[in-house]
Amino acid sequence: MKGKLFLVGFGPGDHDHLTHRAKSAIGEAEVVIGYRTYINLVKDLTTGKQVIYTGMTEELARARKSIELAYEGKKVALISSGDVGIYGMAGPCFELLKERGWKPGEEIDVEVVPGVTALSSCASVLGAPLVHDFCAISLSDLLTPWDVIEQRIEAAAKADFVIALYNPKSGRRTRQIQETQRILLKYRDPETPVGLVKSCKRDMENVVLTNLRDMLNHEIGMLTTVIIGNTNSFRYLDFIVTPRGYKNKYDLNSSTVRDGQKPGISLRTDILNSPYKRVQTHPTPSAEIPVPLPSENGHDKKGWGTLYGIGAGPGDSQLLTVRASKILAQIDDVFYPSSSGTDESMALNIIEPYLKESVKFHTAFFPMTKDRQELEHYWNLAADNVAAILSQGKDAVFVTLGDPMIYSTYFYLLKTLRVKYPQAIWETVPGISSFQAAASYIDSAISEAKDRVALVPVNRDVSNVEDALDNFDTIVLFKVGSKLPQVLDLLEKKDLLEQGSLFSYLGTPEQTIETDLRKVKREKIGYMSLLIVKKNKTAVEEEPEEEPIKEAAPLGT
Repeated sequence: MKGKLFLVGFGPGDHDHLTHRAKSAIGEAEVVIGYRTYINLVKDLTTGKQVIYTGMTEELARARKSIELAYEGKKVALISSGDVGIYGMAGPCFELLKERGWKPGEEIDVEVVPGVTALSSCASVLGAPLVHDFCAISLSDLLTPWDVIEQRIEAAAKADFVIALYNPKSGRRTRQIQETQRILLKYRDPETPVGLVKSCKRDMENVVLTNLRDMLNHEIGMLTTVIIGNTNSFRYLDFIVTPRGYKNKYDLNSSTVRDGQKPGISLRTDILNSPYKRVQTHPTPSAEIPVPLPSENGHDKKGWGTLYGIGAGPGDSQLLTVRASKILAQIDDVFYPSSSGTDESMALNIIEPYLKESVKFHTAFFPMTKDRQELEHYWNLAADNVAAILSQGKDAVFVTLGDPMIYSTYFYLLKTLRVKYPQAIWETVPGISSFQAAASYIDSAISEAKDRVALVPVNRDVSNVEDALDNFDTIVLFKVGSKLPQVLDLLEKKDLLEQGSLFSYLGTPEQTIETDLRKVKREKIGYMSLLIVKKNKTAVEEEPEEEPIKEAAPLGT
């Protein structure tokens, strides 16, 4: 039987924006393949089918598997969010088909099913930002050198395109969006309107209207699409409008042609005083989010399931504990934290090999803010969502990197859950923290004898680092990525550069370890980074924990 490969774009995620052809193509398929988050968005369409899902950065594996199954005579749907041909899976598939020498009509059929791309869906909630010439640029440098991306940004800025930025920022990539803003400010007014749309047409959709100057003051992540207006774009109420140019040729009130212009004839620019009338933009405060009321269920503890707070370790699935893996194999509902506007979760990727295929995923959003009221709102919301599962008698997991009790969002959830739902049951399953794994990678003990050890999340002004360096023997600096230049300057000042080691993305394919800090560039790096300073000692004082046992004197002496 001749196989068929459907390359399906399913749109932004809401089924109302899924095309009929996309839905029927998934329906025709025997096998559905995709990134786990995407599979979850169309899960109700996959009943009775073989489902194969993989993690991030495994696009080639997905494409290759899809093609192999199609050549075996199966109907396969390889799915992408948005449009499959725009930063989607159509590209790698056709590259692999070319390598196999595939031609239309031979061996397998291939159908590309378009979908509503993020560019279009995000523009729809912003008003009319794309009515004139625009371009899309991905800021991900995983496959494209950053200097090439910079050239494209520069060219688009100079040519006055409206610019849509895909993949603007991730935990590892924080510098690129800053560089993009810097380039654009060379050519555009700081008040140029900017739209930030996260998870468009999904449950966690969030829309922020801001401007080029202030855009980095708002949350931007991998699920955010950034649309930046051109020099003529303006803000009208809660919309961004980019004029097409009608105002140059016609009177907008009467629709009559302006003096000197002719309908159907090229625009005469020599008689224009200015391209458009500029409109001053003013940011609008975000609407307050209503806080949900506590649940009024009457369940007692016997009717509730158990929440397991699981530490997934630093990054390698093999470092997960046996206890954690046994729980994960039985669980139906998994909660995972999101703090940067992205569905990406390293913790989720770590536990993926141990999960059932039917598991359901729930995002617990914890914003990176110091606003206590906003934080408590999201802690309460997460507790309510967890309680809704537990109160049905179902167990659930909250997974977090490292250990649940060391700088983890899990503890905020647990504290809130215990107060709001005293009938809740929980168990905390410890994991290996990143600093423990880091020490093992370089064969260095965190502490010896009576060493004093400090675990320090770095402040913005690194003021707490100096205190730790002065008073402790081993200093573990968490969240060092964005403050690395200041930290390195401080270590150099205290002559400690040679006694530190820098670690990033431990246990992942992107792992880096640098034991010579003099080689490290003075620039910001990814969020998942830590630095360990272990001071050299001139002498080691080994003191026993207990008094030595004295040998008894021989009898008769």
